[in-house]
Amino acid sequence: MSADLLLPFCGGDELPPLYCVHSASGSAYTYLPLAGLLGGRPVVGIEAPGYDGDGLPPTDLRRLADGYARTVDDDRAGREVCLLGWSMGGSVAWAMAHRLLARGCPVALVVLVDALMHHAEPVPSREAVLAGFAVNLVREAGEGRAGEAVADALRAWPADAPAEDAWRLLRRAGLIPEDLDGETLGRRFEVFRRNVEALHGYAPEPGYPGPVLVVESEGSPRGPLRWTDVARDVRTVTVPGDHFSMWRGAGLTALGAAVRETLREVSSMRPEGAR
Repeated sequence: MSADLLLPFCGGDELPPLYCVHSASGSAYTYLPLAGLLGGRPVVGIEAPGYDGDGLPPTDLRRLADGYARTVDDDRAGREVCLLGWSMGGSVAWAMAHRLLARGCPVALVVLVDALMHHAEPVPSREAVLAGFAVNLVREAGEGRAGEAVADALRAWPADAPAEDAWRLLRRAGLIPEDLDGETLGRRFEVFRRNVEALHGYAPEPGYPGPVLVVESEGSPRGPLRWTDVARDVRTVTVPGDHFSMWRGAGLTALGAAVRETLREVSSMRPEGAR
């Protein structure tokens, strides 16, 4: 994976950097508001191949994590690292943590934000993936009742029709930003589709030995599989909002406080002189 996929949000070299892994959308910009709440911690976003450039992510999450782990190991300048991922990004961060430890890179903390395990479920249909992509576009832009609006707009879209037809329907309903052209939408949909397939094909490795912070939103569903089943040292906190609104207002404030405090705790446990 190319270092071009790394997006430095905050600088500094005194503390272990926090690498934040994109969700299924492929974008790491979700984490930009959080970066400013972490007290000067170096924060780096990881963007998916194809989101804003060439290439596409693999449909095997293990391969994706392999590439990201190599990139982070090359970038960390000898420092230990912290990892964070929201939604699908949580599973990628989990897989990266195992691979970084195997490479001899110390991982101080893994933060899993509203991240569910989906390997026990079938891969959604193309129609369902398209609807999920559209909901992500709308909700990440800050709109509320996206699910119903997207479902209404897509009723006229046959599952075997070109995705371009769906863009026209969604644009007509005012659900797609005007600055996104058809080519960009098509590429980002393919990134999203591949990431969803990768997520559903990945069973998280058990037995992770290090500290894990699980952040759940009040309004999100809880899956039958829990991170406490595959890790030994898990702390769980709940913040206001749902899967998307937790990144704004009271949810973001609580999320920032939980991550900042846990990062401070794991940093204080490091041996003196350790990097």
